Amino acid sequence: MRKGGLEPPRYCYHKVLNLARLPIPPLSQPADCSSPSWKSTPPDQLDASGKRKESKRVSKRRPGEEALLGEQLKNRLAQAGRKGLSRDELITGFDGDAEGALAGLEEAGEAVERSRRWMALRHTPWIAGRLQAMTGGDALIRTGERGEPGYFVAHRHLKGARDGDSVLVEPRKQQRARRGRPAHHLPEAVVVKVSSRRSQVVGRVSCDKGFCRLLPFDPRLRIEVELGADALRYEGRYVVAALEATPGRLSSRARGRVVEVLGRLSEPGVDVLVALRNFEIPEEFPRDVLDSADGLPEDPTEDDGVGREDLRELVTVTIDGETAKDFDDAVTVERLANGVFRLGVHIADVSHYVGEGSALDLEAYRRGTSVYFPDRAVPMLPERLSNGLCSLRPEVPRLVLSAFLDISGEGKVIARRFVEGVIQSDRRLTYTEVGRLLEEPAAEDRTTYGDEIVDLLERSRELMKILLGRRQSRGSIDFDLPEGDVILDTDGVMIGIRPGERTVAHRIVEEFMIAANEAVATELQGHELGAIYRVHEEPDRQRLVELRELLRPLALDLVFAEGGGDGGGGGEVHPSALQDLLRQVEGKPEEAFVATLVLHSMKRAVYLPESLGHYALANEHYTHFTSPIRRYPDLLVHRQLRNLLRGRGVEEDVRTLLRERLPAIADHTSTTERRAERAERLVLQWKILRLLAGREGETFAGRVTGVKEYGLFVRLVEFYADGLVPVEFLSDDFYDFEPERHGFFGKRTQRSFRLADEVTVVLRSVDIHRRMIDLSIEGMPEPPEDARRKRPGSERPRRPGTRGRRRRPTKGSSRRVR
Repeated sequence: MRKGGLEPPRYCYHKVLNLARLPIPPLSQPADCSSPSWKSTPPDQLDASGKRKESKRVSKRRPGEEALLGEQLKNRLAQAGRKGLSRDELITGFDGDAEGALAGLEEAGEAVERSRRWMALRHTPWIAGRLQAMTGGDALIRTGERGEPGYFVAHRHLKGARDGDSVLVEPRKQQRARRGRPAHHLPEAVVVKVSSRRSQVVGRVSCDKGFCRLLPFDPRLRIEVELGADALRYEGRYVVAALEATPGRLSSRARGRVVEVLGRLSEPGVDVLVALRNFEIPEEFPRDVLDSADGLPEDPTEDDGVGREDLRELVTVTIDGETAKDFDDAVTVERLANGVFRLGVHIADVSHYVGEGSALDLEAYRRGTSVYFPDRAVPMLPERLSNGLCSLRPEVPRLVLSAFLDISGEGKVIARRFVEGVIQSDRRLTYTEVGRLLEEPAAEDRTTYGDEIVDLLERSRELMKILLGRRQSRGSIDFDLPEGDVILDTDGVMIGIRPGERTVAHRIVEEFMIAANEAVATELQGHELGAIYRVHEEPDRQRLVELRELLRPLALDLVFAEGGGDGGGGGEVHPSALQDLLRQVEGKPEEAFVATLVLHSMKRAVYLPESLGHYALANEHYTHFTSPIRRYPDLLVHRQLRNLLRGRGVEEDVRTLLRERLPAIADHTSTTERRAERAERLVLQWKILRLLAGREGETFAGRVTGVKEYGLFVRLVEFYADGLVPVEFLSDDFYDFEPERHGFFGKRTQRSFRLADEVTVVLRSVDIHRRMIDLSIEGMPEPPEDARRKRPGSERPRRPGTRGRRRRPTKGSSRRVR
C-alpha cells in the first residue's frame, strides 16, 4: 500500500534487474527518465556544464592498502628462500614505508630475523601466533586466519611472554600425555621469540608500606608492575601504566609509570573507560575527522537527490529499541498479485557521505565497528552522521540504498532490484510498540497510528512467518538465547536486569535483514565483484563429537550423517540436525543451556573476501549490508553495490586495487568485532557484579553450566552471571569427580551434581576487581578452614624478594573430597 491509495508513483529505473533470469539476473542498461528532477548520472560524476567528469585518481591512502607493500616484501622473501636477505637487500627499491611494512610483518610473524638475515616464516621451524594466557599460568597460542587455538604452552616454556603478545613458537618433538591439557588436547610448543608486546597495562594501584604496584585488570596477565613512589596518591584507582622494563625470561616483574588516571570503580563511567583502554578501543575522534563531519549538511541537499529514485511516497517505518538514537534501516511491505509480497529494505546511504580514503573513512576503518555499553556507545562515525544525517528519522528526507525483493507465498525470492533512493520515514516505531500492536491490538490503534501503518505491520508479520518457515525448512539454526536487558536509573547507574523479550517485532526485523543480506551477497557474487562476505564455516568434527557426549545425560542425541561421528571419515552434521536438538528442548528449563552448548560447538563467523557460505543460516552466500553506520564491512559492501548500479564495478576494483586490499580489510574488521564483543561483555559482567555486591548470604536459583575438578560453575538465572562452587564446599559427603559423566557423585548419599542440573545456591562473596563470584550449595555445611583452597587464577603478584613454590596438581582423573 502506498500513500494516497493504490496508484503507484512514477519510478525512475536508472538500473533495472532482468527479473526473469534468477538466481543471478544481470543488470540492464540505464533507462531514460523524463522527470527533470532525477537525472540518471550521479552528481559526483557531473562537471559544472552537466557533462560526465573524467575519472581522477583518488587518495593513495585507502583501508587495507598497508598490506600491499607487505605482500611485496613477502614475495621477495619467498624468492630468497632459506638463505634469506639482509635488511638492506630486503627493503631497498620500494616506495612507501618499507620499514614500517617490515615491522608489521615481523609483528604478525610472517617475516623473522635469524642471524641477521630475514626470511619467510615457512623457511623456519617456527609458527606464529598470539598468546592467550590461562588462569592457571599456562597459555594457548592462537594461530591462522580464524584465530583458533593451535598449540598449548606450559608456563615454564613461556620465556616471559604475556597475554596478548605476538610470539613465535616451536612445536615440541616429544609430546607427553598431560593430565588436564586444555583445548581439545592441543600439541605442545615452546616460545622462542616475542615478536611484539603491549607497551601499556591497565590496572588498579595497590600500595603496601610505601611500595606500590599495579594489579592488572586482566587476571590472565600474570605480571607484576612496580610503580614509583608517586603512585601512592593513586591508591585504589584504575590507571594506565606505561611499561619501562619488560620481564625477562625468569622474571614476572616489570617497572612502569602512570600515564593516565581513570578513577575509582565506584565512579560513574570508570568501568567503560577501563574496558576501552584495556582493549585499546579508540574513543575520541581526531580533529580532522570531526571537521569533515562538521562540514556536512544537517539534511540532504537538493543536489544529493540527483540521480536517485524518489521513494518518499512509500509507507515506510523504522523499528528499533526504545533507547536507540541511530535509525539506519527502514522497511516497506506491499502485497502484489498472486500472493506475492514486495519487501523493501532501505538502508541509510552512508557511502554517499563517507568517500573512500577520506578522513572519515580511514577513522571508520580503524575502529571497525561501533561498541555498545549499557549506558553509552562508542560510535564508528561521529554522531553528526550516525544520529543525524544518516539516521532515518521520521518526516525528513534521507538518502538510502534500497533492496526490493519480490517474495512468493512459499518464501522464495522470485525477483530482486537495488536502487539508490530517497525516502521519508512515516513513523519511528519501537519493538515494544510493534509487539503490542500485533499481539495485543486495541480498538483505538488505527486511530492513533493510522490504517496504513497498522496494515503495513500486519503484512510484515505475515511475510515474516513465510520467510522464517522457508529458512527453517532448509535447516537454518535459529538461536533464541535468553539475554538480560539492563535497567538504568536517571544517572545511568545499573539498578537491575530483566529477561530480554524477543517479540514478533524482533522476528520481523531479523528476517527482513537476513533476506536483504542474502540478496546483496548473491548479487555481488554473481557479478564476481570484490567484496567482504560474512562466512560461517561448519564446525570441527571433534567439537561435534564432544557436543554429542555432553548432551547424552540429557537424553538428547546428535545425528551424524553416514560415516558416524566417532572421528572417522564422513559423518557430517547438517545444520538441520542441530536445529532439531533445539526444537526438542524448546520451552523446557534446559533450553538455554543446550542452546549455549550448541553455540559454543561452532566456529566464529568471520569476514572473508570470498563467499564460503554460512553454516548456521544454511545458505550459500551471505554478507552484511544493513548497518553501514556501525560496521565497516557493510560500508564497503554499499560502495560495491553502488559501483555495480553505476556500471563501474570491475573498473573500480582494478583502479583501487580493491581485491588486493580485501584480505587485510577482512582480517582487521574481524579483529575489531571480536575486540568490541569482549569489551561489551566485560563491562556488562562488571556492572552485574556491582549489582550483586552487598547481597552475600542470599539464595538464588541457578543451573550447572560447567563441571571441573576444582568445582561447579553455576549460572545465576536471574542475573545471567556465572559463579563457582569450589569442590571443598561439596561438604556433606565424599564426592567423586567423573569427567566422563560430567559431574560429582556422592559415595554415601548417592547425591550428584551434573551438567545442566538445577540447583539453589548461596552467594558467598563477590570480588568486583577480579570479577569473580563464589557460591555454595544451599544446605551444605561449611567446610573446615584448612580444607579451603585458593580459587584457580586467584594468586596475586608477590612483593619483590619473596619466593614461592607452585603446588603440582594431584595425579589421576578423579578426586575424592569431603
